[in-house]
Amino acid sequence: MTTEAIPLASDSVAAPAAGVLPLHTKVLYGIGEISNSIKSYAFGLLLLFFYTSVLGLPGTLVGAATAITLIWDSVIDPLIGHWSDRAHIRFGRRHSFMVVGAVSMGVFFFLIFSPPAGLAAGALFAWLMVTNILLRTSNSVYMVPYHALGAELSNDYNERTSITGIRAALSLFGTLMVAGLVFVVFFPNVTPGVDPKFNQAGYGSMGIALGIAITVLGLIAVAGTLSQRSRLVEPASDDDEKLGFFAGLLLALKDKSFLVLVISSSIFFLASVINATLAVHYLTYYAQITDSRALSLFTLSFYVGALVGAFVWIRVSKRVEKQRLFIVNTLILAFIMSAAYWLVGPGHLLGTGNVIPLIIGNTLGGFFAAALWVVPASMVADVTDEDRLRTGKKRAGTFFGINSFFVQEATAVAVLVTGVLIDNFAGLVPGQVAQSAQTSERLAMLFALLPAVLYVAAALLMLRYSLTRARVAEIHQQLQTAHSGGETLV
Repeated sequence: MTTEAIPLASDSVAAPAAGVLPLHTKVLYGIGEISNSIKSYAFGLLLLFFYTSVLGLPGTLVGAATAITLIWDSVIDPLIGHWSDRAHIRFGRRHSFMVVGAVSMGVFFFLIFSPPAGLAAGALFAWLMVTNILLRTSNSVYMVPYHALGAELSNDYNERTSITGIRAALSLFGTLMVAGLVFVVFFPNVTPGVDPKFNQAGYGSMGIALGIAITVLGLIAVAGTLSQRSRLVEPASDDDEKLGFFAGLLLALKDKSFLVLVISSSIFFLASVINATLAVHYLTYYAQITDSRALSLFTLSFYVGALVGAFVWIRVSKRVEKQRLFIVNTLILAFIMSAAYWLVGPGHLLGTGNVIPLIIGNTLGGFFAAALWVVPASMVADVTDEDRLRTGKKRAGTFFGINSFFVQEATAVAVLVTGVLIDNFAGLVPGQVAQSAQTSERLAMLFALLPAVLYVAAALLMLRYSLTRARVAEIHQQLQTAHSGGETLV
């Protein structure tokens, strides 16, 4: 932490928006998150299965293609945040980026699930990588300014949690609807004994429908928050421009609270992506559940639990430190993940083909995971205020971009490692419906036990986070004093 005196003149540091936002504004803003959750749901649950088990591309190539695009994404995220912090556009520096991102996301989502027929492995690898790069660039153009906008709508500690909580709840509600429809609408049980998830046409139809939804929902968030443009933190001033992006990146990473937060969150996402990516493999080969309705109920259960949890954790976070919520809930998730291996499967207590205990466990997992979606974004917003107090710079976009950078790097590692491990550890045979008992067992270990270990690691690291509720209140008071009186803060 620097102790250098930093002048905060009232003409160069605008106070962030304060107070309580109208409920309808928070709801319309939150709807935009559904665009990202639809993309994340389809990618996390179906992309690896589609390209390996349906199209026959080796898992290592799928992991490599996806990891390359995620590395690109992690590089572009902070740059987009930096640019949107400094843009001077009449329509709004955040909103302008969001419009472009929302439209292009829908187009490229469709393309990634609709590769031309008959492509050889090399061409299919190239198609996956190129369309993925374009989709994730579009996603960054939308999501980085979108999250920065959320931090700028209010500076109140509890209101920020309310904004992120409603955003998470709406995201979960939208994902809940998608999860309930994807398998029964696009992969219905038509022929007895034939698993519909191996029907390639269903993925193309899904790409069209969900691509349109991604664009429409993203534009709703733009329209719903345009009236708040005058309340937002002003674009960076000429004085702020002296601190370039890379200097800002290095300064941000020197913040202990921020560094602990982004690394812990990245480990959490690393575990979650591995788990979600292998869910269909786990259900198909290990738990031996192939019925479309059962799969829909399984995926629905997670989001039902998460939807309830989002509202619960918003209230709980008003009384409990955000750090404590992160730690406790992550450890509970580790226990639930372990149970998915030790209790389910051939020769285990609950056996195979029984979806009921999996639904119960998935509901509990969603309930406790919701806190890990609500709390970290609010914690990043708190860190941006601490940074403003210390540096005098207005860099919410940069901080959210850096946070996204770490998360994307973790996701890239997760996808690459998962692809390599299903080939070289589990021994999955691409394009083959039936897999060996050993392969099924090892897929379950990757799905459940590996994420459990990573969850414990994330919880232990979060013990070092030091930005408390009392400290955040003190920061807000000092910022308000500096804004009204033009004082120099130390």
